[in-house]
Amino acid sequence: MSTVDKMLIKGIRSFDPENKHVIAFFKPLTLIVGPNGAGKTTIIECLKLSCTGELPPNARSGHSFIHDPKVAGETETKGQIKLRFKTAAGKDVVCIRSFQLTQKASKMEYKAIESVLQTINPHTGEKVCLSYRCADMDREIPALMGVSKAVLENVIFVHQDDANWPLQDPSTLKKKFDDIFSATRYTKALEVIKKLHKDQAQEIKTYKLKLENLQILKDAAYKLRESIEQDQEKTESLKIQMQELENNIQNVDAKIQHTEATLKDLRKLQDQISTKTAERSTLFKEQQKQYAALAEENEDTDEELNEWKTKFEERIALLESKISKLEREMDDTETKGSFLKQTINDYIWETSKLQTEAEVHSSLKNERDSTIQKLFARNNLGSLPSVPFSNEIALNFTNRIKTRLMDLEKDLQDKKKSIEMELKVAWDRYMDANDHWKDIEAQKQAKVEIKSGILKRIEERENERDSFELQISNVSLSHIDEREKNLRIEVERKTNQLAEREFESNIRQKQSELYSIEQKIKALNREKDIMAVDSEDRVKLSLKKGELENHKKKHRKIMDEYKDRIRGVLKGRLPPDKDLKKEITQALRALGIEFDDLNSKSREAEKEVNMLQMKIEEVNNNLSKT
Repeated sequence: MSTVDKMLIKGIRSFDPENKHVIAFFKPLTLIVGPNGAGKTTIIECLKLSCTGELPPNARSGHSFIHDPKVAGETETKGQIKLRFKTAAGKDVVCIRSFQLTQKASKMEYKAIESVLQTINPHTGEKVCLSYRCADMDREIPALMGVSKAVLENVIFVHQDDANWPLQDPSTLKKKFDDIFSATRYTKALEVIKKLHKDQAQEIKTYKLKLENLQILKDAAYKLRESIEQDQEKTESLKIQMQELENNIQNVDAKIQHTEATLKDLRKLQDQISTKTAERSTLFKEQQKQYAALAEENEDTDEELNEWKTKFEERIALLESKISKLEREMDDTETKGSFLKQTINDYIWETSKLQTEAEVHSSLKNERDSTIQKLFARNNLGSLPSVPFSNEIALNFTNRIKTRLMDLEKDLQDKKKSIEMELKVAWDRYMDANDHWKDIEAQKQAKVEIKSGILKRIEERENERDSFELQISNVSLSHIDEREKNLRIEVERKTNQLAEREFESNIRQKQSELYSIEQKIKALNREKDIMAVDSEDRVKLSLKKGELENHKKKHRKIMDEYKDRIRGVLKGRLPPDKDLKKEITQALRALGIEFDDLNSKSREAEKEVNMLQMKIEEVNNNLSKT
């Protein structure tokens, strides 16, 4: 709880501006007594002014509140109020407010000079002073005391001229009660709660719609996953079937090749049999002719004939070997000649290639020398010998150019860094100047607003003063006394009515409403937690979507791996995913049919081979018999 300890008054109303008057406030109660004009009301006014910053009524904008310079015989008087109090946290604070009243030629000028808060540093024990504007001071002190400004003005430090504010018109009374009990905050809180409830309900509807949509997407994802798993199983089974079919096709191809080879051998044998039979018949006919053409029969024995035959065959074999040897030598010479021609062509091509490379190399050297001369002339790198340059001189020049380029790049980087630093410093100065200008403009605007407010208040107070002076001149004292009696009777009646009013029931009703609002807030928090759980479901769904995408990628990878095989099976076509199963089943059926046809053909070929082998055996038997 905040308590007031001491107050110093100087230069306020009848208090002398040259002397300091200190009032100590004792616990638990302090009574202030004295004759009229002693300054009892001034003490309450000083307490109110130091706590709230509000001048008392009929102060004529502070002109009648500060000690009159005419009475003091001065052109300027200064007033000061020092109030020492304990904050709600038990901390000692001193509030200092200083004022000045100056007598000008035609009017007096009131001015609030200084507003200071003094505190004691708990670590060092030193006094710490903080200067505030009046508006900031008026907000800071009620916050330190833990009491609202409305309670300080209208309840604790209420002026005796404003003590009848409960008898004012209903709108003013309602405004004061709202300020005292902070009802506006309560109504604003209710409005904010209603708005939040409406927004939360709208968000719940949208989240429910999103949840339904996500549920649909989740079901679709599960269905897609199941279909992907089924498709993967089917693709695996189809892969196995395709491998089996490929193995079967390879086996059938091997059998077909074997049967074709055997058929070729059989055809060769048939051709040989036919040629041999034709040769046999021709030889037999030639033998008959020669036998008929013989003038006389050779009477040599078979041994002699056989000997002649062997000699003749040996001679023929010797001649054939010589012929084959000569043919081989001729082939070797032809191959050597072709090889030598090829080597000659290769050498001619290599010489032409080397000539072109030499020409290109010479042109590149000329271009290199010209570029070196241009660079040296452009960058003033020194004198050059006569062209053409040797390789060592050109390498030296290129190294010099590279070092020059590195130096230039280094200088460029240094200049960039320095320019960036200058830009940064200039930008910081510009921002500081801009901030300083904004602060000055804000202070200027605030001072203009304060000045306009003070001028308006001065005009209002002067108008009130003129109206009150007219009223005082028109009203008689007897009428004022009679009105005072009537007002006292009215105050007693209003106090009795206020005592009869059921404020406690209203407070209980408000408490029950506050409890219901807290229950609603808890319900909204629970709904918020439910929405957080739904967000977890959304995260899981996003993870499931990621898994679905991974499965799709795997499916695409498998399709890319077996794309060529599928095209080979489907004769160069690659159908879309939805028609792939149908196409593969049709291809499998076609392959099965083709496999059955090939099996039947292979069986028929085997039968033909067996028949031909039997015929060959019969022919061989016949030949052996003959």
